[in-house]
Amino acid sequence: MNVLIDTLKEILFFYNEISVYLLFGFIVAGLLHILFPESIVRRHLGKDSFGSVLKSTLFGIPLPLCSCGVVPVATSLRNNGASKGATVSFLISTPEVGVDSFLVTYSLLGWVFGLFRIAASLLTALVAGIAVNILAGKNSSGSRGFPMNNSNSEKAMDRLKAFFPYLEYELLGSIANTLVVGIIIAGIISAVIPEGFFERFLDYPLLSLMAMLVVGIPMYVCAAASTPIAASLIMKGISPGAALVFLLTGPATNAVTISTVVRTLGKKTAVVYLSAIGIVSLALGYFLNVVTARYGFQKIIVMHQNEMIPGWLKIAGTAMLTIMLGWYYFKTKIVTKAERNTSALNNKMRINVDGMTCMSCAGSVKKAVGGVDGTSDVFVDIGGRFVEFETSNPSSLEKIKSAIVSAGFSLA
Repeated sequence: MNVLIDTLKEILFFYNEISVYLLFGFIVAGLLHILFPESIVRRHLGKDSFGSVLKSTLFGIPLPLCSCGVVPVATSLRNNGASKGATVSFLISTPEVGVDSFLVTYSLLGWVFGLFRIAASLLTALVAGIAVNILAGKNSSGSRGFPMNNSNSEKAMDRLKAFFPYLEYELLGSIANTLVVGIIIAGIISAVIPEGFFERFLDYPLLSLMAMLVVGIPMYVCAAASTPIAASLIMKGISPGAALVFLLTGPATNAVTISTVVRTLGKKTAVVYLSAIGIVSLALGYFLNVVTARYGFQKIIVMHQNEMIPGWLKIAGTAMLTIMLGWYYFKTKIVTKAERNTSALNNKMRINVDGMTCMSCAGSVKKAVGGVDGTSDVFVDIGGRFVEFETSNPSSLEKIKSAIVSAGFSLA
């Protein structure tokens, strides 16, 4: 019973620490979405050059896309002419750290780790993108020049009107499940694992770095949700460098992302992509351990407490995030189920879709299907892995399927 109580206390602690920062990050990320639509990104990423990789990395860092949500965007960039290196750098920098995850990192681990995490994400994406351009062949995308007509460019006013739905579905919806799971895991680690448990690995620093690499590469976890886990591991004695390896590899690599790289960029690119992430993350993790030991940053990193945020504001943030999560799950689990039952009676056309794992994915599929002339009343079911819609032109079914594939998903 004591273990259960302690676990609940630790879960509430992590939840309370990150909530207000996460909400502020959502707001900033939503504003970035309004100011920087995908069309701006596409203009700059078509050359096999250092410049295109650098631009792709810089564009990716502030965007609030999760590990799976970035996949259809990156695939779309590639289909619209982005080079292999630019596509890979975007795949790495975008999910590794965004505004929301940086603020969560700051709240739990302090400014030293937060800034180092951004720098590490930037360097990892740059090295991987450049390596892919050099070692994996030149750009062979079927589309060049990035056609920018009015039908493909979202108007700023339309994006402004969609601000709150974007916060609810594209942002919160993309990380809700992994965020909840991540906080629970962090609470369990903090309550169950004894103090100093991981200190046995401190005499073998490379072993702890390699262990986190092995854990992080196949694991699906978003940047914000992985941060409480990393913080709890540091509390139990794991080195900051090992935690950094986990934070760099976990969000940037998972089964969905790896399979997408293989499918859209080729096996050779996938090997270079994974090798670059692994080598660079290990090197940066080792470097962080050296810097931390030499300059005494350990005390700043281990469970940093930010006294600038008053307690009442943290409580308010926790209450607001709880309301948002409750509303989100009510709509997706109850309202969506009712809509699904209703749609089954309307004889809609249905296409089975693989690769959807979050609301960001569902939004991409809905946008792809709705963009085909004659389609309406589009409904996406993530759990059922299908999209239903009405169309005034049944002959456009192949165009709809092509739009789904171009958005980065496969047909079941």
